[in-house]
Amino acid sequence: MKKDVCLFMYSHSSYSDAWRPFIKQADKHMAEYKKYIFCDDADNDLVPENWNIIYYNNEDSYSNRIATCLEKVQEPICIYHHEDMFLYDEPDKLKLSKYEDIVYNDNIDFIRLLRSVDPPEYRYKKESLFVVPNYSQYFFSVQPTICKTNVLLEICKSTKIEHLREFEIKVQETCRQKNIKGLFHYSGEEKIGDHHYDSDVYPYIATAIVKGKWNISGYPNKLKRLLKLYNIDSNLRGTI
Repeated sequence: MKKDVCLFMYSHSSYSDAWRPFIKQADKHMAEYKKYIFCDDADNDLVPENWNIIYYNNEDSYSNRIATCLEKVQEPICIYHHEDMFLYDEPDKLKLSKYEDIVYNDNIDFIRLLRSVDPPEYRYKKESLFVVPNYSQYFFSVQPTICKTNVLLEICKSTKIEHLREFEIKVQETCRQKNIKGLFHYSGEEKIGDHHYDSDVYPYIATAIVKGKWNISGYPNKLKRLLKLYNIDSNLRGTI
C-alpha cells in the first residue's frame, strides 16, 4: 500500500449505478492505493471493505462537500475523480509514480492526467508534462488529477458556489489568485470529443455519463464493454 498517495471518488447516491465499474476497475488497476468514496449515502453492498466511506452533508455546496471530506484524508497527495471517470485499461505505473513524486517534491500543486483545451507549449523537465498557462479558461478542471491534498482543500474552501456546474467557472479565478501551479499530461494521444484528449498514462473514460445518460457515442466500444462486464443495463439511465 502506498503511504503518501490515495485516490478518491466523489459521487452522489443518485449516481451509484456507476460505482461498480469505477470500484472494480480501480481495485483491478490501482490495488496499491488507499481509496475513499465521498458521498451523501451508500449501500454497503456496493462498497468493498477496502474502501473508506466519507459522508458529506447533502445540503452543502459541491466545493464544501469536497472540502469537508478532504479534511478527513491524511495522505498528502490525492488523485481526484468523479464516479464516471473509470479506467478502461492499465495505467503507466512508472510514469504515474514519477508524476506523484513531482507533485510531492516540486513547486507543483497538481498534474491533470490528460490534455484539455490548452496547447502543449511549455514542457516540464523533459517529461510528457506541460505547464497549464495562467490564463487558461480551464486552469483546473473536473478530471482525474494528482493534487497536493492541502492545496485542493484550500482551493475548495475558497471557491464559493451553490451548484456543481458553477465550480469549473469560479475555480479558475481562485487558482489564479492563489498562484496555483499546474501541469497536464500529453504525449501525442488522439483527441476525444471537443475539449480533451485520451490519456496513455491514465487510460480512463472522460466521462462515462453526460447530461445524466451513458456516453456511448463518446466511447462506443470501451464503455459498452465495461457496462456489459459489470452487468449494467444502460437502458435504465439511457444513452447518448
